[in-house]
Amino acid sequence: MEAFLSILLLATGVSCAWVYLGRRGRSGRRLTIGGDRPWRRLGAAICLVLAVMFVLGVYVLNDTGSLRGFAAYWLVMLVLVVWLCMLAIKDILYTRRVVAGWRAGKLGLDGSPVEPSQVLDQSP
Repeated sequence: MEAFLSILLLATGVSCAWVYLGRRGRSGRRLTIGGDRPWRRLGAAICLVLAVMFVLGVYVLNDTGSLRGFAAYWLVMLVLVVWLCMLAIKDILYTRRVVAGWRAGKLGLDGSPVEPSQVLDQSP
């Protein structure tokens, strides 16, 4: 069961990294709605590092007797998780701002400002 969960965790980290770090659309541009979000690439890299570090920590650090090394390793993991949570909050706030702009008709799908003449009249 431990091996299955480790493989599942690594697969999740690798797929997250693949989606945000490697995949591009047909035009060669990143496939993101809401404009350029460089913190998503950083978040994907952190997810990959966390997945690998977690599996290594479970298999390697459980066998060592060093309490300081154990505590330092998992403290780094905790800091990375907190950093990932802060990036998620930043993304949530950005998405809320973009959606509010869409509703107001001031932002396009890529998050860039739209000229008032380009806004479609949605009244019947």
